Amino acid sequence: MKPLLASLALLLAACGTTPPIQFFGLGPQAVADGAPAVAGPSLVVGPVGVPAAIDRLHMVRLVDGVRVDVADGHRWVAPLKTEIARRIASDVARLRGYGRVVAWPQATLAEPDLSLPIDVQRLEAEGFERVTLEAVWTLRKGGKDLISRRFVASEPVVAPTHAALAAAHGRLVDALARDIAAALP
Repeated sequence: MKPLLASLALLLAACGTTPPIQFFGLGPQAVADGAPAVAGPSLVVGPVGVPAAIDRLHMVRLVDGVRVDVADGHRWVAPLKTEIARRIASDVARLRGYGRVVAWPQATLAEPDLSLPIDVQRLEAEGFERVTLEAVWTLRKGGKDLISRRFVASEPVVAPTHAALAAAHGRLVDALARDIAAALP
């Protein structure tokens, strides 16, 4: 009788465990050759604003067009607005060769030559089908707008997994960075 009770207790304990939380970044960053670093202007990327619905560590997907799935067990490694700024700063530095590009908030550039605030108006995962990014970015110098553009693109999710979903987000952020880098002086 005691072995049966012990087995039952172990079985019940196993049923009560929750799977570990998985953390995701924006996927691998492109490592293709970029422009060599030069002095160039200093640039602060950000602040980046994101919609309140995704301004959380939990991964969020739109399901059935109206229902939202907030994944308790699948989370971003850092707030999306922080990761987006960091990734774009890195991509722009690599693509343009600017030697002094940092993500907001930063402490290394007291008075940057340029700032690049970004308003992400939509970063929406439609199930495990596609992710859409819609953003407005503005390049500023001395408080004056030099360039302002709207960016809209979608990226397919290649597999029905949260890892593939995170990678699709990353590819869209890289596309936004390329759009910004191409327009910079």
